[in-house]
Amino acid sequence: MMTYRQKSARAQKHLAAMLFSRQKKEEVHATVCAWELHGDQDGSQACGHLPDSYTSGAVAPLDEAGYQQTSKLCCHHEMSLFVRREIKKQGFDICNLADLHGFVHWYDCNNDNKTFAAMQEEIAGASTNNCPFLGHLPNCPVQQANCHDFAPCPTNIPVGSKAGSKAPLSEAGYAAVASRCCHTEMEQFVRREIIKEGFEICDEGALQGFLHWFDCTDDAQTYAGLKEGINMARSGLPPMCPWLGSTGEACPPMGHNCPWIESPLPAAHRRRSKCR
Repeated sequence: MMTYRQKSARAQKHLAAMLFSRQKKEEVHATVCAWELHGDQDGSQACGHLPDSYTSGAVAPLDEAGYQQTSKLCCHHEMSLFVRREIKKQGFDICNLADLHGFVHWYDCNNDNKTFAAMQEEIAGASTNNCPFLGHLPNCPVQQANCHDFAPCPTNIPVGSKAGSKAPLSEAGYAAVASRCCHTEMEQFVRREIIKEGFEICDEGALQGFLHWFDCTDDAQTYAGLKEGINMARSGLPPMCPWLGSTGEACPPMGHNCPWIESPLPAAHRRRSKCR
């Protein structure tokens, strides 16, 4: 089972990759669809911290040595180049560019403690899991409803549960709200906790991604874990994608590994038409 820190990082990374910023639109190759991208066109930005001489992920050998060589660069863009080559080698097409970036975030630096073998295994299964982002164009697999969307709130309210707007901000209060398995109730609870911590929301989409890991008892989370996640969301560590800011202050800057990319349009993938 993934730890909360791992889950929170995955959720934040995925949402940071998935959500498109309108003010950044001019920085993106927005005239083509994901399957039409080539070379280094994937929406991520080249890293400015790289040495004068290095082996790019575009040419590093597709093996453990090449992976380690690329991961040492700690550059999302370079690892994206590497990952996309392995995806092509395995015979897959990218059906969801946003999810590709969410995947790359787990491998883009040597502090992720990943291996090339693990990458290969995940890519091999990325067309058949619950949230597939690889396939064979133009027939991309359909993502399940609970991949990005919340299930409807149950109509039967459990005995002993509490509304997110009234439950005490405590372990017992969190458990009482989580027992409802209702994201709208947990959203109210989380928003109250964010205010209590002295923070304000900078990215509403990231908040929704965060809620996926806390809105029901089957998430096996705690109030302590929730508080930890909120503080991580302010600091951005991991994954340097902060979505909370301190009340009354400017929102913290995003790290270079939080790319602004094309928003996925599965219907356009099926039609083989322009995304914009």
